[in-house]
Amino acid sequence: MVMDITVREDMMEIEIDRFVTIEDIVEAVNRYADGFDRLPSNHKLVINATKCRSNIRLRDLSKLDEVNRLLSERFDLLKVAILLSDPMYTAICMVYQQLIKSDRYFVQVFSTRSAAYSWLGKDVYSAKEC
Repeated sequence: MVMDITVREDMMEIEIDRFVTIEDIVEAVNRYADGFDRLPSNHKLVINATKCRSNIRLRDLSKLDEVNRLLSERFDLLKVAILLSDPMYTAICMVYQQLIKSDRYFVQVFSTRSAAYSWLGKDVYSAKEC
């Protein structure tokens, strides 16, 4: 999966502007978790998927159960803010966030970067300067 990745202190921002499948997501998350030794145990992630397209449906979300378990085990705290502009993808992500049963892994959907950064406890303007 081709992505534009920016790392700022304890936060990573990923911009995805291509078509992705559920398999792409599972593969990317596994690679991300495998890099755990190089990442802080408290991590904040912004995924800008406003230009992304996908064929992911509600029935595909069960394929992420193992991913959720892996992320919950690898990080003391992982907060993922997903930026979306498509109402259907937003609804699917909102269902996904309800499926996560962890006190260490959190996902929230946003329509603006400033709201996502606020939820992560970051100032969008100062984060751009890091």
